[in-house]
Amino acid sequence: MYSVATRKEHLFERVRAIYRKYKTPFVGIHIFNQPHLLVRSPELLKKILVKDFDKFINRNIATNESIDPISFHTLFASKDATWRNVRGKMTPVFTSGKIKLMLPLMKECAKDLNAYLTKCNGETVEFRKVTKKYSVDIISSCAFGINSNCLKNADSEIMKMATKLIDFDSFVRSISIFSFFFIPKFVNIFRLTFVDKTASDYLIDVFKGTIKEREEKKIVRNDLIDLLNHLRKNETVNDTYKFDDMKMAAQAISFFSAGNDTTSLTISFTLYELALNKEVQDRLRQEVRESFDEVGDFTYESVQGMKYLDWVLSEALRKYPLTTFLNRISVADYTFEETGLTLDKGVCVLVPVAGLHFDPEYFPDPEKFIPERFSDKNNIKPYTYMPFGEGPRNCIGQRFGLLVSKIALAYMIKDFAFEPTSATSIPIKFNPGSLFLQNKGGIHLKVVKI
Repeated sequence: MYSVATRKEHLFERVRAIYRKYKTPFVGIHIFNQPHLLVRSPELLKKILVKDFDKFINRNIATNESIDPISFHTLFASKDATWRNVRGKMTPVFTSGKIKLMLPLMKECAKDLNAYLTKCNGETVEFRKVTKKYSVDIISSCAFGINSNCLKNADSEIMKMATKLIDFDSFVRSISIFSFFFIPKFVNIFRLTFVDKTASDYLIDVFKGTIKEREEKKIVRNDLIDLLNHLRKNETVNDTYKFDDMKMAAQAISFFSAGNDTTSLTISFTLYELALNKEVQDRLRQEVRESFDEVGDFTYESVQGMKYLDWVLSEALRKYPLTTFLNRISVADYTFEETGLTLDKGVCVLVPVAGLHFDPEYFPDPEKFIPERFSDKNNIKPYTYMPFGEGPRNCIGQRFGLLVSKIALAYMIKDFAFEPTSATSIPIKFNPGSLFLQNKGGIHLKVVKI
């Protein structure tokens, strides 16, 4: 991992290279002084992620409640009983019915995005910045109940804090986040926090202020704050894990930090591929317009009914997965019956999402953008496609993230065409300083209103 640590190679490319080099079901690697078992076999991954989940319940990520209570109580980093309690409480918040109630808030932001692009007609736009504004607007509305107006206000305070929260352009922040995964001792020695403390303190104040205003004015928005408040008010004496202000704020900040970058990146990468594949873009526009004309609007049902849109987004998530890898840590000695290998307690398992998504055995011509891979007639082999993880620790916000992305793409594709220009980086380059998949130099595309 020396090339990754020195920012010469992105982790995405390193994981893919290791995956391609070895054809065995698994291979042992070291990341600094930590031994990892990189598992390539989908059948073994099913056992790790689902069948024997209780032996691999935790992610290999540093946590310290006294130093960083926010990350300690998030679904992403929490462990053992804490994770079970938080997951149990948060699962009802992310049902399709609850997400559907947030659709009007999403559509307001999508219309602002449409208006923003109308002003850019004929111009080359850097879409990472634009989609980041859109995603922060949506997350702010759906998580904190506030109108951040990032698409309308270039100096939005919450936009600045969203950028600061997990900033991979900052050397200090990227090293801090890298340490949480691979150098856990640094977290305790240097008292590191997973998200920037200034930004998280700001969002905690926003969260508390919004709750206070809601209760005083009896405001109901059907957003995350309402749902969290409802959970707290309905707790009983038998609940072993109770929400206080900090634990509730941790869920909102986790939702905010996990949602805004992943959403903006997914939309940007999808637009990039649509610009390079005009026939795909034209076919998608036809489906979107037919759906819109049939109902006269975009409804929850009509968006979910657009199959080609779903294939396009699925293929974008295959080529540009939200995370390069998944990891789990063994809570006890574990023997793989198929091979006889015994994994010692405390050893980390690395799931090479970047490798699996580009394996020609599962995805022929993996470098090509082919949405039809995800049509009903093609059966994707289980545990080879995992943009949102898999098993009980999969991404709880998957439905939300997909809907937010589909709404944005539907509104944009209906009225605009996207074209590559001399400023478009082909092929795309990744920022080696980012632990997650992030492009280098932006995504520049020409916008044409049609």
